[in-house]
Amino acid sequence: MPQWNRDGVAPAIQNLLKWGDKWYGVFNDGDTQLLYYRKDILTDPKWQAAFKDETGKDLPVPPRTWQDVLAIAKFFNGKDWNGDGDPDDGITMHLKVGGQGFFHFMSLSAPFAVVSHPGDDPTKVDRYRNVYWFDPETMEPLINRPGHVRALEFLIELSKAGSPAMWGWDLGSAWDNFLGGNAVITFSWGDVASLAQDPARSKIKGSLGAAGIPGSTEWYDLETGRFVTDEENPNLISNLVGASWHGVISKFSDVPDLAYYFLAWQATEPINFWNMAYGWTGVDPGATWHFFPPMGEASVDDFVATGFNPSDAQEYINAYQQNMFGYPTTQTYLRIPGTPEYWEIWDIHLSEAITGQISPQEALDRTAKAWEAITDRLGRESQLKIYQEAIGYQK
Repeated sequence: MPQWNRDGVAPAIQNLLKWGDKWYGVFNDGDTQLLYYRKDILTDPKWQAAFKDETGKDLPVPPRTWQDVLAIAKFFNGKDWNGDGDPDDGITMHLKVGGQGFFHFMSLSAPFAVVSHPGDDPTKVDRYRNVYWFDPETMEPLINRPGHVRALEFLIELSKAGSPAMWGWDLGSAWDNFLGGNAVITFSWGDVASLAQDPARSKIKGSLGAAGIPGSTEWYDLETGRFVTDEENPNLISNLVGASWHGVISKFSDVPDLAYYFLAWQATEPINFWNMAYGWTGVDPGATWHFFPPMGEASVDDFVATGFNPSDAQEYINAYQQNMFGYPTTQTYLRIPGTPEYWEIWDIHLSEAITGQISPQEALDRTAKAWEAITDRLGRESQLKIYQEAIGYQK
């Protein structure tokens, strides 16, 4: 059998491939959402001076918080910052219902709604900390709590700093707007960085900036029932949005050993690195053979050999390492029966709010009501038990 290195997989990704302490998945992909920006534009003294004149503040590079992102996107939106004679966008997102826009709300909303544990282990889960989806004692949805609502209000405001067309964009359309040089900021998976190296699709090779997902200067504390504001120490919450593709072997398979052989071969370092380096595969970093020292053993030259611009590679992997290793905690991932159904109804109601049909509070109240019905139908006690196991909650 091909031998692949479990120990080399980032701990956060390991947790997705295991249930408790038992491994079930073979490593393939390491999903997390990053912030991407046009480094050449944000570091241009002309635009830095113009930003200071208009806002009275220095242009933050890289943006550290969602509040920074909003200020930058609003400043650049409608200006011809790429010099093509047409007004350009501040940010690009894909907000089409039935796409993957709800994943992006996950990563954006986490620092508005999740608080890390104050003890020695910031990742410890209790009733009020490191919880995003449901109350881990009752399975009552948390999705309509004030932090989530504030995040949705923020997303709507942020969407106004880009093209109105993005309300109907799918993932590829939003990426292409950034890769084509028409938006100064986006946030998404690692694919953006590798696709930026493809001259058939990208005009921005060599101009890419990347950073860990932004934090928020404002967040809701479930325990106190109050918002906290701290501009000097923003709330930083990483994410594993996207679930990190990996193969599944059916219990009905006649040749499970052969299936495992293929998955293990794909997980070996040479094959997996190749898969990760080319954007059309959809495979993203998540192991030591992708990361730079001291987190791994890869080098910029390894990426350059696959066609990466060296500066883009440095930006990309440093940002990935920040997400994987540099944050106090990571948003929990929903791994319970009915997850696609919970997400589908959430996506529909998010779209209703984003397009102005209903308020953010109403959208998330409708979501919570639908989630309660799903939970009751599937069995509240069994759902609660699985949810507690999935997020590592113990009384």
